[in-house]
Amino acid sequence: MHAPFSSVPELGDAFLRGVEAAHAIASPQQFFVWLRLHLHRFVPHELALCWCDAGRDAGGCRALVLNCVPLPESLMLALSNPAAHCWRQLAEQWERADGRACRVVLDTLPAEGAQALAGAGFGALELHAVQGPGRPGPELIFAFASRQGAAPGADALLALELWMPYLQFAWWRAEGTGARRVATRLALGAPPLTERELQVLVAVREAKANAQIGALLGISPLTVKNHLRSIQRKLGARNRAHAVAEAMARRLIS
Repeated sequence: MHAPFSSVPELGDAFLRGVEAAHAIASPQQFFVWLRLHLHRFVPHELALCWCDAGRDAGGCRALVLNCVPLPESLMLALSNPAAHCWRQLAEQWERADGRACRVVLDTLPAEGAQALAGAGFGALELHAVQGPGRPGPELIFAFASRQGAAPGADALLALELWMPYLQFAWWRAEGTGARRVATRLALGAPPLTERELQVLVAVREAKANAQIGALLGISPLTVKNHLRSIQRKLGARNRAHAVAEAMARRLIS
């Protein structure tokens, strides 16, 4: 995992401050403030869209619009509807990008909500999502848009990749679902992580590549890869970023 700001110490420090601040989030309002104070520097935005499928037992699907610029009431209502067609289209765009952060040009989406966003002056969304264990589609979708200045470059998407596990963790805290999810998953009796696997996860959280982790721990990159496969299997995680988020939610790592 490459950190787009790894060569800029002040950006690395800003990232770590954002990670630490995520643990204090307790409401959607605090989540929005956290986004503006910490994520905004890496992924500029005036609008944040969040969609969540928490499952039937936890309230089903929800959508949240967090904006710091005025939007028409009709647009707010459309985007706040978790069943709106634009959410399905955003999920499809993410799936076409092979589950990676991507930039979606709004004029290319026919859904009413997307076209209304384009009409409100937004040209594109920086998009990423999380696919939950055993789900056919995303469990969480995050999209960010700005009407100011030039379009974010590739570094914004790389930053969004790196921020994703902490976005997921912060969202769970904001929605009050983190503790319930952790309790449910722990009740399934998942095998515990070994001390070495925890060391690997901590290094992944710090955005180190397999070769760097191997050099740090005195093991080969192939052994690191095997540890990561074991970690993802035990945590029910889809990828290394999801594994970090799961471990943070379960308080296996801080």
